[in-house]
This record gives sequence, structure tokens and C-alpha cells, in this order.
Amino acid sequence: MFKFALALGIAYEWLTGPTVGSLATLEVEALRTVCATMLAWIVLETFQALYRAAMSLDPRPGRRG
Repeated sequence: MFKFALALGIAYEWLTGPTVGSLATLEVEALRTVCATMLAWIVLETFQALYRAAMSLDPRPGRRG
């Protein structure tokens, strides 16, 4: 999942446009990319956990009686 999150984080920064004009802004933009990557990773892992939890449920109808 991390590789997809990394791609999403880089794509986010690519879509928002580069604002790098000096070394200080490069550090800020790198930090923003890392934060976007970590957020994407958390979201992807959450969806995967929810999907696995839903797929682990018993598909048979319950018994009444």
C-alpha cells in the first residue's frame, strides 16, 4: 500500500504546482509531500481493513427459530 500512497502523495504535489523558489521552500514542500503520502497511506490502509472486515462476515442468512 505504501507504494500507492507514495504515488498519490507525489501526484498531489504535482497537481498543486511547484512553489519551490529557495532551499527553505524546498524543505517545506518536501515535508508537505511526506505528509500527503502519510495521509494517503492511512486512508488506503483504512479502506483495506474495512474491506477485509466486510469480506470476513458470514454470507449465509441467519437462522430464526
